[in-house]
Amino acid sequence: MLPPCIDEHLATLKRRYSGRRLQEAAARRAHLDYRSVRMGDGRGSGRVRFLLAQMHQAYYFGWTESACILAGTVLEQALILRLDRRMEERGPLVSMRYGERRWLANRHDLLDLELVEMLDLSRSEGILREGRHLLAAHEIRWIRNMVVHDRVPVFRAAEDGGLAMIVAKSRKGTVKYATIRLETAEVEGLEGPPALLTGYFCVSRVRRILEALFPAEPTEAAKHHESSGGLLLWQER
Repeated sequence: MLPPCIDEHLATLKRRYSGRRLQEAAARRAHLDYRSVRMGDGRGSGRVRFLLAQMHQAYYFGWTESACILAGTVLEQALILRLDRRMEERGPLVSMRYGERRWLANRHDLLDLELVEMLDLSRSEGILREGRHLLAAHEIRWIRNMVVHDRVPVFRAAEDGGLAMIVAKSRKGTVKYATIRLETAEVEGLEGPPALLTGYFCVSRVRRILEALFPAEPTEAAKHHESSGGLLLWQER
């Protein structure tokens, strides 16, 4: 039997996640054109799916900072999972660090890599072949770093009629900047604060990268809620 205080907590959750808040979350989910990403059941896949669910839920409820940070974490864990599978298929992999060759023989070696090194290795191994996916991965990395160390960058109207944001690429030595672009048609009808578009960008791009990382398990129409629905289940009962 549940203790009496559970009823109080349940009432608090219902007040906090009002009908309006749930409608906004549902609208964001619908705009994302929700589809399920398949990556198999091997070692590490469960962790990626768990983080993916948390990322979606953060985005749906407007927690932009968390969504952007989780997008970067999902990307890292997905790369580790994919590179680990390549290692099982072909044996040790070779990574370049500061101009030196480094042999990666197990999962623990992959965990020592920085995200930039994982992306370089994925490119050299032919896992991420298209430049648009590699660029998107770096854009997610730049946004996440800004969110963690500074603020949430936002898209603004550009001269060409689209949207653009300026982000810092590197803070070592002279700061370098990059411009990230987003077509207005892609976010048409998506309502909310300016930072919401930043969250949408990170979530939508990391999903595209996942589809490229796991081509053997193609994306299919969803049969289950990838967000896990943890905060929604009580509302539906």
